[in-house]
Order: sequence, then C-alpha cells, then structure tokens
Amino acid sequence: MLADFIDSVTKLVENIVVTFGAPGITIIAFFENLFPPTPSEILYPLAGKMASEGRTSVVAVVVAGLIGSLGGSLLYYSLGYRLGETGVRDLIQRLGTIHILRLKIPIVTAEDFDRGLRLFRRHGSIIVFVARLMPLVHGVVSIPAGVVRMNLLLFCIYTALGAALWIAPLAVFGYWLGNNWQDVLDWLDIYENVVLAVMGLLIAIYVGRRIWHALEKRHIKPTH
Repeated sequence: MLADFIDSVTKLVENIVVTFGAPGITIIAFFENLFPPTPSEILYPLAGKMASEGRTSVVAVVVAGLIGSLGGSLLYYSLGYRLGETGVRDLIQRLGTIHILRLKIPIVTAEDFDRGLRLFRRHGSIIVFVARLMPLVHGVVSIPAGVVRMNLLLFCIYTALGAALWIAPLAVFGYWLGNNWQDVLDWLDIYENVVLAVMGLLIAIYVGRRIWHALEKRHIKPTH
C-alpha cells in the first residue's frame, strides 16, 4: 500500500518537474507548505536524482524549493497578520473548548495564547527556524509569526535558512544516490516518526492535564 502511494507520488512529481522544470518544484513546495501532509521527503530526493540525470541541477532544485517554501510561509504569515491578536482570540473563544462526557475541556485558553505570544516575541526567530525541520508544523508556525508582527525580513531569513537546511541535504543525497534515491526515505521515516511520537506524547499529556483539571473543578462544591 505504502509502496503504491510512493510510486504514485513519484510519478506525479516527476511528470510535473519534467513538464515545468524548476518552476514545477516551486509549485509543489508552495502547496507542501500550505498542506503539510504533502510529502516533501519524496520531492527533493527525487528532484536530486533527476538532477543527476541532467534534467535539472541541484542548485535549481534548492532555489526552486526555497522560493516555494517562502511563498507558502508568507501566505500563512499574512493570514496571521490579518487576523491579529483579536481575530485569534475570537477563534479561541469559539473553538478552543471541546466537550467530553459532559465536561467542557478548554484545550486552548486566552492565557495559553498570551503565554505563547510572549514566548514567540522573545524567541520567534529560533522557533521559526527549528519548526522548518519538523513535520506538520513547519508551515503553520508562520501564522503566530504574523500575529506578533515579527519583522518580515527576519522572518524570511530564518524561514529560508531552516528550509535550506531541510531541502539541500535531501536534494544532494538524491543526486548522490541516483536510482537508489528512495534509500533516503528510510532514514526520514525514522526521524519523522520519532518527532511525531514526541509531539503526540506531549499533546496527550497536555490534553490529559486539561481533562484532570476539568474533573477536579467538577467535584469542587461551592462554599457558603
């Protein structure tokens, strides 16, 4: 099943790159930032392999990937910028609470939002850079950057640096491995599974604590 999926995506990516050249890589990278499940781990090693065949160059692959990644990130940045703190607070009030077994569980509160903004204002550059190397969150981290009005030049620099650190090695490995480019995917699977497992554990702990606090409040009787 996974092999069929990889084969289908490989053919799609190869057709796009063959048809459009480096701009095709930019298009895929752009949408990969908007929809994180799009597999960039297939795109760049495959494009590197195609560079080894003379159909493009590694430099063109990296530059095209950076342009697409930056474009997708800027779109999310502008969304955060337009929403601002007020818009995000409204979303939190409407969507930040879930109901489980007649319990109201505040998954995200205004206090959480304020703490997150303070953290982002102090360490936004590092957060943007590190997030580029993490699955799922590397695009959406641009939203809080826009909310806090992070300096646009710094945002672009750290986004580009983080994206380059992800794109360039994958493209180079694909170039070196040639027809064996899919060997890179085995190492990426390990890395991404570890990151996702840690993220899943942290989310489970966070949600568990919220449920525990909600249960405690439910059993506290008002005093007169």
